[in-house]
Formats: sequence, structure tokens, C-alpha cells
Amino acid sequence: MLALAREQDALSTWSAELASLRGLFEDPTVAQFLQNTNIAEDRKFATLDEALAGSPAAVLNLAKLLVRKRRVGIGVQVVEAFIDMVNAERGIALASVTTAQPLDDTRRAAVIAAVRQATGADTVELSEQVDREVLGGAIIQIGDHIIDGSVRTRLSGLKRSIAGSIR
Repeated sequence: MLALAREQDALSTWSAELASLRGLFEDPTVAQFLQNTNIAEDRKFATLDEALAGSPAAVLNLAKLLVRKRRVGIGVQVVEAFIDMVNAERGIALASVTTAQPLDDTRRAAVIAAVRQATGADTVELSEQVDREVLGGAIIQIGDHIIDGSVRTRLSGLKRSIAGSIR
């Protein structure tokens, strides 16, 4: 699929269209409809045709294949894998950082630099969350990899260490 999108010089278009497909699969009502074995396949296909009108034929065919093979449940992961491959090809890393307080420009730049170094990416798209329970430090997530440098985690580790040495 990636090779076909690259061949058509349509990575951005495919990424956007697959994001729409992910939205369909993430909608509980739509997912339930597409997975319902009591609903005729051609009715499901008609719904997909309408919902994905204007999408590249391969995107629509992927959606129909997942319905036909009763694999709608993995549709979100398939789309995310494609987007991850596109981002890797383009040198883009997606990262999430959770801190106790909003990042200032200096700390944001430091987190971006650390993610660049860890991933080798040219560009970092950073999403930021604030969670007062972190207490301090940061939790950075890059894909499935989590770097937990939060004060909460360090205090929890210290607590376990002290409890273990008292016994």
C-alpha cells in the first residue's frame, strides 16, 4: 500500500484518506455496523462507498477487504501502521510529553531535541499534556516507547527501595 501511494506521489492524500477511514473504524456505531454478521455485506459496502466517496480506490478496497475478512477490529492499527511508515519515510517523529506544568519554550526545545536524538527524525510533532499528578519532570512517549522521568515515578521507586531495605 505504501509503495502504491509513493508510486502515485500521493502519500499526503492517502494519509488524509486513511485518517478518515480510521475515524470510521473508531466510531463505535460504525464499527458495530461493519462487524455485524446479520447485515449483508453489500449493504456494508454501500455504506463504505458513501462514507469514502472521493477516496482513492485502494483505500476503499482496503476498507472492503477488512469487512469481507471480518477484520474491521484491526482497521485502526492498519491505518496507524501506514501513517507511521509515511512519517518514518518523511523523517517525522510523533511524540507526546506530559508535565506537571505547561512547557516553556526552552523546555519544549529540549524535549524536541531529545526526541530528535532518540529517533533520528528531522522533524518532531509534539503534543503536550499537563497532569498535576506528575509532580515534576516529564513523561515522553514516542510510539510504544515511554521515557518516564517524572518525580512521581522516582518517588514511587524510592518508596519501594526503602520498603525493601526495611524488611
